[in-house]
Amino acid sequence: MLTMISGLLARGRSLWRALRGHAAIETDMAEEFRLHQELRAADLVRAGLAPAEAARRARLEFGSAERYKHEGRTARGLRPFDRIHISWLDLKLGFRMLVKYPGLTVVGGLAMAFAIWVGVVVFQLVSMFAHPTLPLPDGDRLVQIRNWDVAANRADSRALSDIIVWREGLRSVTDLGAFRDVERNLIIGTGAGEPVHLAEITASGFRIAHAVPLLGRPLVESDERAGAPPVVVIGHRVWQTRFGGASDVIGRTVRLGDRYATVVGIMPEGFAFPISHEIWTPLRPDVLEHAPGAGPGITVFGRLAPGVTREEAQAELTAFGQRAAAASPTTHEHLRPQLLPYTTVFYEPTGSELGMLVSVNVFIVLLLVLVCGNVALLLFARAAARDGELVVRSALGATRSRIVTQLFAEALVLGGAATVVGLAAAQLGLRLGLQFLELNLGRLPFWYEATLSPQAILYAGGLTLLGAAIAGVMPALKITRGLGLRLREGTAGGGGLRFGGVWTAVIVTQVAFTVAFPALVFVELRELIRARSYDVGFTAEEYLSMRLEMDAADVASADTAAARTAYQVRFGAALEELRRRMAAEPAIVGVTFVDRLPRMYHPERWAEVEALSPGAAQAAEASAGQAGGPVTTPPRYTGDVVSFASIDPSYFDVLETPILAGRGFRPVDLAPDARVVIVDQGFVDDVLQGRNAVGRRVRFTDSRRPDADSVADARPWYEIVGVVKDLGMRHPIQRDPTAGVYLPAAPGSTGPLYMIAHVRGDPLALGPRVRALATAVDPTLRLSELQRLDTIADEVLWVLKLWLRVTVALSAIALLLSLAGIYAVLAFTVARRTREIGVRVALGASRRRIVAAIFRRPLTQIGLGAALGGSLIAVAAFATPEIELPPRYVALLVAYAAFMVGVCLLACVVPTRRALRVEPTEALRADG
Repeated sequence: MLTMISGLLARGRSLWRALRGHAAIETDMAEEFRLHQELRAADLVRAGLAPAEAARRARLEFGSAERYKHEGRTARGLRPFDRIHISWLDLKLGFRMLVKYPGLTVVGGLAMAFAIWVGVVVFQLVSMFAHPTLPLPDGDRLVQIRNWDVAANRADSRALSDIIVWREGLRSVTDLGAFRDVERNLIIGTGAGEPVHLAEITASGFRIAHAVPLLGRPLVESDERAGAPPVVVIGHRVWQTRFGGASDVIGRTVRLGDRYATVVGIMPEGFAFPISHEIWTPLRPDVLEHAPGAGPGITVFGRLAPGVTREEAQAELTAFGQRAAAASPTTHEHLRPQLLPYTTVFYEPTGSELGMLVSVNVFIVLLLVLVCGNVALLLFARAAARDGELVVRSALGATRSRIVTQLFAEALVLGGAATVVGLAAAQLGLRLGLQFLELNLGRLPFWYEATLSPQAILYAGGLTLLGAAIAGVMPALKITRGLGLRLREGTAGGGGLRFGGVWTAVIVTQVAFTVAFPALVFVELRELIRARSYDVGFTAEEYLSMRLEMDAADVASADTAAARTAYQVRFGAALEELRRRMAAEPAIVGVTFVDRLPRMYHPERWAEVEALSPGAAQAAEASAGQAGGPVTTPPRYTGDVVSFASIDPSYFDVLETPILAGRGFRPVDLAPDARVVIVDQGFVDDVLQGRNAVGRRVRFTDSRRPDADSVADARPWYEIVGVVKDLGMRHPIQRDPTAGVYLPAAPGSTGPLYMIAHVRGDPLALGPRVRALATAVDPTLRLSELQRLDTIADEVLWVLKLWLRVTVALSAIALLLSLAGIYAVLAFTVARRTREIGVRVALGASRRRIVAAIFRRPLTQIGLGAALGGSLIAVAAFATPEIELPPRYVALLVAYAAFMVGVCLLACVVPTRRALRVEPTEALRADG
């Protein structure tokens, strides 16, 4: 075994040396061969021959230089590489084929470009999550340190006391620092405040990122000391948008919430360390000095010391964790410090998630195989038309491998052109992909860049080679099989070639997808129209909505119950003052508050409703007691899942929504023991099945069946005091009807909180005035997500439009490939049966019979494909009953399938007309 391995290694080293010096050796051989030819020609000239004749004789005597090169490659063990050697002549011929067959070039090139486009975009996005890289010097050596709670199986970010110990003792990690991700109002002069993402960060963050300010200086250690003047460093975007790019911004004072700070530096464009921040202030001692396990959460970062591996640093960190657990068992007994790559600050994929991300590329390869299999069908038809040329080349000594290599080179040229188009489209697609991620994940870190990485470009090259191998080698192997036999039998021209079952399956699959894809388009289009037309029950375009938050007054005690209560009182007072000031504005009709806006997702719970109203239940109990029978609990039934919203009592009045039954909320309903709710018409229809709602009692649980009766009985009952119409409790993409329940809540007592203002005129024009009023009420009151209430679901609509466009593109490509494939098959069939058609015409066969014979095969393929596509639609409809297709949509799909069959049959027109124009005399002279 060892001998065999040693032999293989020696063989590999020899092959590597041969490959490494291959170009130089062949150059020397060509020069030596030319010199020998010139010397022999000179001898013949001295013997009396003319120079031209002497040169010709010398070339004949020595033969072709390529033969000697081939023998040299064989001697050096490079014969397998010689068989697949692609010359410039092969590539040049491939370019000529692109021009000679423009239809095939466009259809096949677009199909391959689409597959490469999808593959590159997905590869880049997957790489961002699975294997992100930091675009910073020594980015791979930046690490995150965190405490992992093994008891709770989660990270514990309260490491304020630990970072002091780590800073003083860790030797394997340098430039240790920390940051907090916060949001504050940026107020310049007397202007209105606008929320900005801010990093409270140690000065080491700027050293670790090798950041050089555009103006001024970064944060330094002295900024972190107690009593140091408050300073701030701003990002390039903030400098341009909020300060107009003024050069005198250094030294100006700005306000961050209720605190003032002096601008000391401006960072260059693109700098967003530690994640995606645009303003930086020092992390002060009043934040860092806390007892173990206390204080707000922070993120700790650092750089591995020179020569230290991640494993060595983890070992040292583990020792620190053991000492901390012994010194502070109450807070650190279950904490295990971990050292991770820095990019896990944003996202840390689990093993299963990582496997899923990587496996996505498998589907991309399958898509490429499917597309290139279709392109191979087109190239086979083109190569079959050149069968005579290939037979002649074989007769002149070209080996089968040489012909296959040439056809592979032609497919490679087509794939190369497709790759250029695909990469250009991938750059745009990557930006759309990042926009899609931002809609779902929020702010993305600075290392997620909308540019193609070198790895993505190499991946595109690999897909190109694979696609060229499938599209070029498969038809080449088919068409070069039996070249010598066809030459001896005189069947050059394709007479001996036939489309097999594989090609038939390819065409049938193409037609099936051509028929099936539009069904998905119809479904997506219907969902888009339904989402757009979702009626929330009031004139939403007249309302301005905004999210409201407020800074905590005391960071050190922000996680205590007393601090939360004080925060709610302060927040509620600020909201009431803001409402009072806004109500005084002439353009504002009314102001209210809610924890979830219409057309948003709402929290859901199960509802349990008493079958009898409280009065009827008491009467039933009394009647049973008088009759001497057992007193039973009033019968109940569990309803469906219901959606919740906590609202200000003025909510329905501001939305100008009448109460359908019962009454609205009153100020007394805000008392903790009031326990009243209002339900919407969907609750009456779905949960109560049309029964009267007012006066009934309802209670809620997180599951359909409570764990124990005692737990169920402990849940409070709420009395239904009113019914309103449906007011957008359902998200636009939710298909099922939603039952809604409204609970009264004082402003500031719930979170998150949204304010809704009924505005005369354009609601968005009131945005700056609302910001100014909020800043005047409290500079820590932050307003974000200002938008018109009818645009709440625009992000979802954008996603639906994106998927619709992708599906339409897939449908168009499937249709193009189907038409091209059917055309190629018929063109090849006509070319192969030219002599047969001529003989049949000469013998008096009718044109109808000839057309029927030509159409029999494509009709069968199209029919099978249409039936398979219809079956796919039926299976999908059966498997997803929640997606209903009304009869008119079914009729449209049937009409579309018939239309596609007709379009596919149109691809048969040109080859059929060509067949009918064949003259018998010309057909008899054609190669059969």
